[in-house]
Amino acid sequence: MSDTAQDERHVGVQARSESRSYRWYVLGVLMLTYAFSFMDRQILSILLEDIRAEFTLTDTQLGLLSGIAFALFYATLGVPIARLADRMNRVKIVSIAVAVWSVMTALCGAAGSFVQLFAARIGVGIGEAGGGPPSHSIISDYFRKEERGFAISVYSLGPALGMLVGLAAGGYIAQHYGWRWAFVCAGVPGVLLALLVRTTLREPARGALDAEHASDASDGSFGHAIAVLFRNRVYLWTNIGHSAAVFVGYGFASWKPSLYLRQFDLSQSEVGAIIGVMGIVASLPGLLAGGLIADRLAKHDARWPGFFCAGAVLVVIPFYVLGLMAADWRIATGLFGLGLFCYQLSHGPGLAIVQSAVAPNQRALAASFVFMFANILGLGLGPLIVGAISDSASDAFAERSLAVALGVCLIALLVAGVGYARAGVMLGRRDGSRD
Repeated sequence: MSDTAQDERHVGVQARSESRSYRWYVLGVLMLTYAFSFMDRQILSILLEDIRAEFTLTDTQLGLLSGIAFALFYATLGVPIARLADRMNRVKIVSIAVAVWSVMTALCGAAGSFVQLFAARIGVGIGEAGGGPPSHSIISDYFRKEERGFAISVYSLGPALGMLVGLAAGGYIAQHYGWRWAFVCAGVPGVLLALLVRTTLREPARGALDAEHASDASDGSFGHAIAVLFRNRVYLWTNIGHSAAVFVGYGFASWKPSLYLRQFDLSQSEVGAIIGVMGIVASLPGLLAGGLIADRLAKHDARWPGFFCAGAVLVVIPFYVLGLMAADWRIATGLFGLGLFCYQLSHGPGLAIVQSAVAPNQRALAASFVFMFANILGLGLGPLIVGAISDSASDAFAERSLAVALGVCLIALLVAGVGYARAGVMLGRRDGSRD
């Protein structure tokens, strides 16, 4: 047996020796980091009306705060950080990232102007750039291909949990103690989480569960690695589908609290609790069901995960349209909840397609480009475009202008459906993931 073969065998034995309970512990801690990142990212949405009143801001400026201020650096810095993660210790990178974004979130509470708050939000984005891509890569080295759809769906429960805590606790703290303390209370616990990541998670053997891809990994230049990724048609079309869907997801997540506060007779804490609970009730079963269903469908036909994601995002449209038209918050919440359930069905399976379609030492880089495009289009431009459309439509639609703006952005889900469907076609071709 050659030295290379012996090394690969040793790596495989090492990966399989990790206990099932520890693998799930790692997944749980990483999911918790995702929850904290989303809490720190989205808590701003329940505080927008307070911030607008204090600094006298327009909807476009609020869109800049909740979008570009965070997303620009979050999206672009994720690529070079991911390149490091494909070559260096990913656990260390994640722990540093958690510490940075947590401190910057707390500093948002000290902002004395729009410019200072904008700068602090940039800092949050810089920190969070190092969280997602390395985490996806770690998960893919702890779970086999046939388990990844469900594992990444579990990881993706983080945003729902983070949104619940961020909106419910953020709304309560802001109402009773002011919006600044909401930022401080959200940021400080993350420093402790960073220590937990650094001291209890072990760096997994890279690619041990994907021996069939060991020879495909590229150790060439950065440019060559990027070229390899974007020649991969499954990766390309999945990226398009995911980015277009996230455009709608972040647009609604950022503006839904303001929509409720403007259209319904509800307090800030009530809106935070309603939307937070809706996120948990709809997102958790949607994410878990999506991962389980897609993993089972893939065993029968390689194309079905892509087709499943396409169908899920298209079904969202009628629920969200009806929700925007509802005059009662209870009806609107039920319809938004059904739409969110369908939206979340596609999330984990789509990201799992990405991780299984690329070489093991390109997984963080692959995830970073998914996050980059999704967050430039979704988190960056989504809230900004919705805010700009709302301002433009205010004369014609008055208090309904925000609902109109959110309705317009649903067009992106048609693009998402096409992207995922094309990925399904590529998955069905011989050697489609390498085509």
